[in-house]
Amino acid sequence: MICSYLFNRGILDFVRRRRLIRTAVFRPNHFLPSEINTKCDYCDSTVVNMLSNAMLDALSLATLFANGNNTENNNVTDAQVLPLISKLIDILDIGNNSDNVDQSEEYDPMVDINKVKDRLTSFAEDSVGQPGVLQHLLNPDVDQNIYAAMPRRKELIGTYFTEQERLNLARLLVKDVDRYTYKLHCSTDSCSCNDDNEENACVFRLVPCPYEGCEDRLSWKYREHHDADCQYKPVSCPNDCGMEIPRRDVHIHVRDRCRLRAAECPLSSFGCTSVVQAQDVTSHLNENADKHFMLIANRMAEYQTVMKDQSNRIRMLEEKNDKLERELKQKTIQLQSKNDAKAVANDVKKLSKRLATLEGTCKTQFKKVEKDRRSHIK
Repeated sequence: MICSYLFNRGILDFVRRRRLIRTAVFRPNHFLPSEINTKCDYCDSTVVNMLSNAMLDALSLATLFANGNNTENNNVTDAQVLPLISKLIDILDIGNNSDNVDQSEEYDPMVDINKVKDRLTSFAEDSVGQPGVLQHLLNPDVDQNIYAAMPRRKELIGTYFTEQERLNLARLLVKDVDRYTYKLHCSTDSCSCNDDNEENACVFRLVPCPYEGCEDRLSWKYREHHDADCQYKPVSCPNDCGMEIPRRDVHIHVRDRCRLRAAECPLSSFGCTSVVQAQDVTSHLNENADKHFMLIANRMAEYQTVMKDQSNRIRMLEEKNDKLERELKQKTIQLQSKNDAKAVANDVKKLSKRLATLEGTCKTQFKKVEKDRRSHIK
């Protein structure tokens, strides 16, 4: 069928079609013997998520390293990514990661899990090479550039190496490493241990977080640990105002919404220094109406004094300006006399300089006066 397609449409058209349609067939038995693979798929969610994220980080970083300094270009291609995915799956070495050949109960599977994580950490450097010394000399900020480009690159790589694919591989790794002790996954066959009876149910079964807004799914055995850290769990206000708010919004509630938070008097700009609880602001204003009236009256009297001073300064500046204009007119008339033209011209030049200086001073003073007037009005 493919040969017929190539004959009728051409190889280039087939390549374009191949780039648009990518079918992934996942066959666990290619990695692990059936007696190990058929065990329950419930595995330690913390380990599975850690390995899944490490795979995504490794592949994303490898594609950035492959581009050298061109971290601004977020485009990736099949030709660039698919061979790296193949290499990454190879370095996972699923089926050969357990050192517990003696089937000892003292065995700690996390030791071998961390060895896999270490291989993923060095995957980018080992597979395509880390940016060399010359690149660092030419661009000292290359590491910062790569770090800044990682979030967008991980988003793009996630379309090639999906979360479900990574989770499936991570579960196989857990089954591979923990094939004898079952400290990180369930030993029941055929994934049939999701019993309503908690005594029979798998402790590694995935349960959703019960709090609205949280999309985490975690192993049942970690539900209490998650409950202690979940940012969406409603918690009591630390001020004991009686409200419950999501843990992540506590600081906003305490700062802006809690009725027991400390609040300045709305008339603090007029001189009231009282700090009361937010719920008592209205009663504070009512109980101290006379005091507040006196503060406002005193402040208005201060404004009137300042405005009077500013008005006097404006009048003086206007008088000086008028005097200079009269002097300028007189000097202009003197220019009509030919005998005194040269002397008058010099005088006019000096007077013009004086006038320009004074006008600059006047403008500065006017601006300052206007600014003072506006600030006092506020």
